[in-house]
Amino acid sequence: QQWRNRVDHLFGLPVVDDSATETATSWVLAERRQLNPSSPGAAAWLIRLSPIAAMPQWQAGDLAQIRIGSLRRTYSIASLPEDGALELIVRQVVGADGQLGQGSGWLCRHAESGATLEVVLRPNPQFHLVELDTPSIFIGAGTGLAGLRSLIKQRQRQGHKDNWLIFGERCQQHDRWLAEELEGWAAQGTLTLDRCFSRTEERPEYVQHRLTSKADQLRQWVAQGACIHVCGRLAGMGNAIHAV
Repeated sequence: QQWRNRVDHLFGLPVVDDSATETATSWVLAERRQLNPSSPGAAAWLIRLSPIAAMPQWQAGDLAQIRIGSLRRTYSIASLPEDGALELIVRQVVGADGQLGQGSGWLCRHAESGATLEVVLRPNPQFHLVELDTPSIFIGAGTGLAGLRSLIKQRQRQGHKDNWLIFGERCQQHDRWLAEELEGWAAQGTLTLDRCFSRTEERPEYVQHRLTSKADQLRQWVAQGACIHVCGRLAGMGNAIHAV
C-alpha cells in the first residue's frame, strides 16, 4: 500500500487508503468479444460490465481497479457512463508454462456470463481531456487503445471534429480492432485515422514510424495547439514516441 501511494503521488493520482476511503461497486460480466480472431498476437478481448446498482460516474481517461481473488488489476476504462456499461480492452496473458494470467485468464476465459466482480473506479486527472477546445492527437498500440477510445468518444459527444488517432497492432488482416466504430467516425469526418501494422510484408510499421512520416501534419496540429495523449508501454513505444 505504501508503494502504491508513492506511485500514485508521482503520477499525480489522489492517494487512496484502501481500508478507509475506497468504495467498490458491484458489476456483472455482461459480454466479452474477441477483437482479433486468428491474430498471430495474444488474444485481445472487449469486456463489457453492467452495474448491479445505479451507474457510477467517471471521466474519460479514468481507471478501473478490479478485484479478482486476492489480486488487484488496474485497467484503462474504454467507455463513458453514457454508454450504459463499463468497457475494458484486455490482452490474454499466457505464461511460459502455458498458464493463463490470473486476472486476464478469469476475465477473458474462465468467468461465465453474469459473473459478479468488484470494481474501484479511480480518477486519472493527468490523462483527462483539456478543457480548452484544441485539436487532439491520440497515439497508442495494442490495449492502449482502451484509454484513447474513451477520450475519443468524449470528443465525439462534444462535437469536436479535429481528432487524430494513430494506432498500431500486428496484422492488418486480423488486428483491425473496433473497425466499424473507428472507420465510422472517419467516414463522418470526425476522426483522422492512421493504422499501422508491424507484421506485414509490404510495409511493416510501428506507430513511431507513422508519426515520423506524418511529421509535417504533426507540426501543423501542434502549431494549432494540439494536445497529445499517448497510451501504451513506456519501454519501446513510449520512449520512441517521445524521441520523435
